[in-house]
Amino acid sequence: MDQIFAVQQRLVPDLIEKMQRRFNVLSMIHLEQPIGRRALAERLHQTERTLRSDVESLKAEHLIDIHPKGMTITTEGLEVLTLLSGHMEVYNDLSALAAEIGKLTGIRKLIVVKGDADDSQETSINLGVEAGRYLQSLLGPDTKVTVTGGSSTASMASHLAHVPYDVTFTPARGGLGEDMIHQANFIVAKMAESTGGHYEALYVPDQVSEQTYRNLIEEPSIRSVLNQIRSADIVVHGIGNAAKMAVRRKTDSDIQKLLLENEAVGEAFGYYFDKKGNIVYKVRTIGLQHEDVINKKHIIAVAGGSSKVDAIAAYLKNAPKQTTLITDEAVAKQLLKAFAFDNNIN
Repeated sequence: MDQIFAVQQRLVPDLIEKMQRRFNVLSMIHLEQPIGRRALAERLHQTERTLRSDVESLKAEHLIDIHPKGMTITTEGLEVLTLLSGHMEVYNDLSALAAEIGKLTGIRKLIVVKGDADDSQETSINLGVEAGRYLQSLLGPDTKVTVTGGSSTASMASHLAHVPYDVTFTPARGGLGEDMIHQANFIVAKMAESTGGHYEALYVPDQVSEQTYRNLIEEPSIRSVLNQIRSADIVVHGIGNAAKMAVRRKTDSDIQKLLLENEAVGEAFGYYFDKKGNIVYKVRTIGLQHEDVINKKHIIAVAGGSSKVDAIAAYLKNAPKQTTLITDEAVAKQLLKAFAFDNNIN
């Protein structure tokens, strides 16, 4: 059945959403029957106008009956409900949704929060809360954490609590030129303040020329921080939309053209990748490199919002197995469809 759903999803993109909505209507009618339309709309947190088309469709398919006292489920409706319940629970249960995607992608753990970060400030905050809570659970004596800049990692900083042991935070890369609150230096300082730990700063530009790169990495103070970054136990990073990140970094037009030609969809710690997860361009940065990341004990990726689905899916194609992804429900449901389809056609 999952294979059929995956194929149908390609033909009818809103199939799963519509099926889930009508499944929820059918389930509520079964639980509350007989129930009127107004009461049903209240239970499902929908308007009566939105509910009307689903009710009419279910009635046309003889899955429900409508009586003066309210709606009831038919024998056929109960059969459909029973048949779909196991599958649709994955979409309704965030923990089941996370577990299913984890199996399909092979990463260590997935944490899913309710909503869509693109549409809800509450969801954005909850991403930070959950990411902070997870990072907190990994901290121990002398733990070293390296963190990239960006809004997703910045949201974590105020959701960490004091720990009774020494923890060191380092910026995973330079970031001068970005908004202050999104710079890695600012974020690690905030994290150190919240936990009672300490931090190292890396005051270098985000992108540098080859000659500048070679000169800067010979500086003793910079080399010391780079050693701290490379020896970190935990990496925390965001995942960005390729085009938006290129603009934000004021990338040369020639490079932006290259990214477009190579169909780059996502970016993480200075690497741009296409839909298959292949690296198509690397920014010359001082700090964390791809070869440093893959050997870390814990990797925490924090990213949400339906506009980042392609970027997150692409990153997961080659994400290290020790990765934990913290994302939102809107992204997770799209990831489940994409990876289920890929697994079924391979």
